[in-house]
Amino acid sequence: MEHTEEDEKYVEHAHPTRIPSWLWNIMLRCTTDNLGEKGTHTLLRRAGLEDYIGITPSYNDTPAITSLEYARFKEALFDIFGEEGARPILLRCGRLGYQCVLDNFPPSIKIAQRILIILPEWKKLVKAVTEFLHTYDKAMGTTSHVIESEGKVMVEIQNSTSQGLHFEKPVCYVESELILSVINTFVGPGFTVNETLCMGKGDPICQFEITKEKKNSIY
Repeated sequence: MEHTEEDEKYVEHAHPTRIPSWLWNIMLRCTTDNLGEKGTHTLLRRAGLEDYIGITPSYNDTPAITSLEYARFKEALFDIFGEEGARPILLRCGRLGYQCVLDNFPPSIKIAQRILIILPEWKKLVKAVTEFLHTYDKAMGTTSHVIESEGKVMVEIQNSTSQGLHFEKPVCYVESELILSVINTFVGPGFTVNETLCMGKGDPICQFEITKEKKNSIY
């Protein structure tokens, strides 16, 4: 779909890369599972994406919609169903998206997985998240950095798929769930991922803080 007047409010911060077909496929599948086919069609119309009604994206890395179109679809989801309705859909999209990425991990991370066993927990976490983001960046056209700081691990993502949106709170639920899924798989449970900066609310980057959950002490 060509750039339209509907894209104008996204242009200032947006870098219109192409979203891979597997993510677009999962997003439409999740909205349909939760809202029904008519609900998905309503979202597409609201986002100005009528041309995609009735079209099932391929489940592969083929470039699909632009990041601008993807942003409009996410914004339509929040506009119509609110955060309470959008959040579980996007979290599920993140979980399914992670499984797709996991199935297609390059040999480098599979080799790294063997190395992770002998690393201390925090080094293991940094290695796993860094390797995953290499794959994510290649698919999404983003640029990510992993930073260790004072008992925390920070993930910074530039050119996020939430850039150009207009929200008061962070909205990168898909990305948060992707990162948490990586940690649960390669490091283990007991961590939280909290988005502290979001391009969807005007911040220059999307930033995620990874912390270890504190266990309750028994005295």
